[in-house]
Amino acid sequence: MELRHLRYFLAVAEELSFRKAAERLRLAQPPLSAQIKSLESELGVRLFERTTRSVKLTPAGRVFLGEARLVLTAASRAEDRVRKAEEGLVGTLRIGMIAPSANAWLARILQDFQQRFPGVQLSVFDLVSTEQLKRLHGDQLDVGLLRPPVGFAELDYQFVEESPQVIAMPAGHALARKRRLAWQDFHDVSMVLMHPSVQHGYYDAFFAACAKAGAVPRPTQYANDIQTKMWLISAGFGLAPTTATLAEVTRPGLVFREPPPGLPPVRTVLAWRRADESPLVRAFRDAFPRKPAPPVVERG
Repeated sequence: MELRHLRYFLAVAEELSFRKAAERLRLAQPPLSAQIKSLESELGVRLFERTTRSVKLTPAGRVFLGEARLVLTAASRAEDRVRKAEEGLVGTLRIGMIAPSANAWLARILQDFQQRFPGVQLSVFDLVSTEQLKRLHGDQLDVGLLRPPVGFAELDYQFVEESPQVIAMPAGHALARKRRLAWQDFHDVSMVLMHPSVQHGYYDAFFAACAKAGAVPRPTQYANDIQTKMWLISAGFGLAPTTATLAEVTRPGLVFREPPPGLPPVRTVLAWRRADESPLVRAFRDAFPRKPAPPVVERG
C-alpha cells in the first residue's frame, strides 16, 4: 500500500463519485477504478458499494476513511518538518551558558530567536566555561556562551559582549565601608573563589594586580558553581571579583563595589564546532549582532 492509494481512496470517499474524484486527481477514470480495486484486493475488504447511480462507503470503508486521513495528515506533517529541518526551522538546540550571561540582553536574543523559529526547542544548560568546552568537543552541546580562551582547535567562536568586573562582598565587610578601594586593601583578605578546575583563568588579572601592589589575598573557600559562590560571600566567608551583570540581581547580605583601576572587563564568546554545518546552529549564530572584539587594553 502506498500513500497515493490512500489519496485516491480519500478523493473517491469525499466525492462519492469516481468521475469527480478522477477530475480532482487529474486522472482518467478507468485507472482510478483499477487502483481502488487493487487497494480493496490488498486489504481483503470492499471499501465502496457501487451502483450505476451511486457510490457509498461500506462500514469497512468508513473505518478506513478515518485511518487514511490520520496517515495522510501524519505524512504531510512529516514532510513539512523535514523541509523545515533542512532550513533550520525545527529541532532541538543544546545551549551551554555561564551564569553571568543569563541577563536581560541574552533573554531578548532568545525571545527573538524563538519568535522567528517557533518549532525550535531551546535546551539550555547552566555550565561553567570548562565544562562547556568539554561538551562542545564531545558533541554534547551545539553552542556555548562562555569565557575565552577557546582551547580546542576544532571549535570556532565569535565575540558577543564584555562586562566590567565588580567586587562582591558581605554587606558588613570592612571594605564595604570604603568609598574607594585600592589594591593594597586586598592583602590578607579572605576570598571565595570558583574552584581552579572550573574557573578558566577568570581571577588571573585580579591576582596579578594585587601582586603588583604587594597584596596577597587568601583564598579560603571554593565553590563549583556561581550561585554557591555568591551565597558563601553573602554568608560572610569572604569576597571576590565577579561580573557586573551578577550585581543586577539583589541578594540579601551581598553588596558590590567598584574595583581599583586596572581590572579589565570580562568577555563572553559564542562557541561552536567549526565543522557543524547545521542550519539551526547557523541561524542561532546569526541571532547575535556581529561586532569585532574590542582591543585588549593594558592598564596600570
